[in-house]
This record gives sequence, C-alpha cells and structure tokens, in this order.
Amino acid sequence: MSDYIQIKRLGAGNFGEVWLVFDRALGIRLAVKYIRPDRVRDPTNFYQEPRTLRDLIHENIVRVEDAGRLDNGTLYVAMEYLPAGSVEKRFQGRPVALSYSKQITCDLCWALEYAHNRGYIHRDIKPGNILIGRKGEAKLSDFGLATRVPRGDAASPYGYLTHIAPEIFQGEGASASTDIYALGVTCYRIINGDALLPQPVDLSELQDMVIQGQYPNRTKYLPYIPQSLRRVVNRAMDVDPHKRFNGASQFRRALETIQLFCDWEIIPQRQGTLFRTNCKGAIFRVRVIRGKNRRFSILTTKQKGSGAERKANNDTELDLGRPDMKRRLRQILTRYVSEGK
Repeated sequence: MSDYIQIKRLGAGNFGEVWLVFDRALGIRLAVKYIRPDRVRDPTNFYQEPRTLRDLIHENIVRVEDAGRLDNGTLYVAMEYLPAGSVEKRFQGRPVALSYSKQITCDLCWALEYAHNRGYIHRDIKPGNILIGRKGEAKLSDFGLATRVPRGDAASPYGYLTHIAPEIFQGEGASASTDIYALGVTCYRIINGDALLPQPVDLSELQDMVIQGQYPNRTKYLPYIPQSLRRVVNRAMDVDPHKRFNGASQFRRALETIQLFCDWEIIPQRQGTLFRTNCKGAIFRVRVIRGKNRRFSILTTKQKGSGAERKANNDTELDLGRPDMKRRLRQILTRYVSEGK
C-alpha cells in the first residue's frame, strides 16, 4: 500500500474512521476512509465504491486515488482531500444563501446526469455526502450504496431515511427518479435550513408523512424564497415519480432559468427579526418588529455606501396582524430576490 502518514482524524462512524493523511510517495494530502474488519462482511462489496468512482471521473464527483487492505484486515479507500468538508458540516443545518444553494444543486445535477447516463444510481444523496471543492464547487461523494442498473430497471432500496422516495416505502425499487427526489429534499433542506423540517415521532409516522407528501412540508418555506424556486423544488419532491423531472438535466435547466438578484441574511433580534441584503450596490434592511397585542410592523431601509439609512416608504407597514405581516413580508423579500428592487 501507499506510504501514508496520518495527520488528524476527520470523522468517525459505525463503519470506522476517516483520516487526513500525507502520501509520502506522491507528496499530497488525501482523505482516507478506514473500515474496521468487524464491519466488513464481504470485502468484494467494499471495493465496489472505489471501482465505481474510478468509472465516474467528473468534476462534480469526488475523486478516488487508491484502495486496499491493511495487514490487520482493515480496508481503506483514499480520496482527494477537500478541506472545506461537507455541506452538512460547514452549515450545520442553517440556511445556505440562495445563490449558493442553487449552484450546489446544479452541480449535483451535473454529477447525477453523468452517473445516470452511465447506468449508476447513487441511493444516498444528502448534505453530508456533498463535499465542497477548493473553488466552492459541490462534489458528490460516498458511493458506497451506488449501484449499476440497466436502463428502466430498479435496484434494491437503500438510503437516508428522510430522503427516501415515497414509492420505496411502498415496496418499489430505487431508480434515477428516486435520486432526483433525494436531491429535491436536499435542496429543500439547504435553502430553508433544518429548523423547518417536521419532527415525526417514529419511523411509521415518517413513512406516512413521506407517502402523503407531508415530509418535508411543501407549503412551508422561508419568506424570501420565491414561488419560482418553490415550484421547482416541489416538483423534484413530487410523490408521483412520473410528475418529477425527467432526469437531472431537466431539473438543472429549471433551476438555471430562475434569476436570483440577492441573498437575504436572517438576524434574530430582541423585538423581532432583521433581514439584510446587499443588492445593486446598496444595503437593504427589512425589520420585523413585534408590538403590543400581537401586532407587527415592517420597516424597510436602504443605505448606499457610507450614507445614512433611508426609509423605503413603499415597503414599510405598521400595525399588522400576524397573517398580514407574513403575507406582506413575503411580498417584499421575494420581490428583491426576483427583481432586485
């Protein structure tokens, strides 16, 4: 095997550990996944992942460098080291900026389009399996559950429970369409953050919610997410696989048609919430202020350069009830996202 010097542990799980190593032979750093012997039932199956990755060389798929077995029976697979880590680790369930969420999802669509065209399905798409490249690009990783199936056929059902498509819970197999569904759920999670996800009490309730299209809640989005993006994500998550996008390329093209002029930052405050963005050279702030008797006000300001904040009268509302506040806030925030003004 290669002459690896372990530098630090990057993570651990039931399978074993992932280490950052220095390959003295090549003079490069790698991320090496070590699988404990007691977790290996069939070494042949383990080698499926590195062989799959060697067959899928793409800029949006993590690159494998080496694989093998140590003297003590531990199996390992060495991959390119990406110091930014995964989307899950970097953002920790917080909302990701819309423009970057769109890029991540489009990058994953490119990866899936490439893999699906070669007969592979991934079966485990989630934020933890999306790594961030050195230029900010997204790379699909962890092909341990990936398999190759003839066009039109289905594979055995596996995957992250909350990302499993409804038809799998109903006894059907995994397919390219179930990858699209899982990517749709992933996109929903990164644009909204995990705080908006329902909390089923057990697996049975989760299955029922997924089958009925209630997990995730397709009507519950952060207020600045425009309808155009909601429709695209909801289509990818449609409970009917025939109504989803007909492939990753169609999903990507639908995303690419959506123009996003700004990214809102959410800043909780003592008496409400502040939404802040930089759009067309100016800083806009939308403050939602809680008043007495469950009444709310929306105050919008604009600041150019080092100048003073100026109130935007057309986007300022006083003494609103909660339903009217939510409706008006959604109108204001999504207009800036979709129109830039």
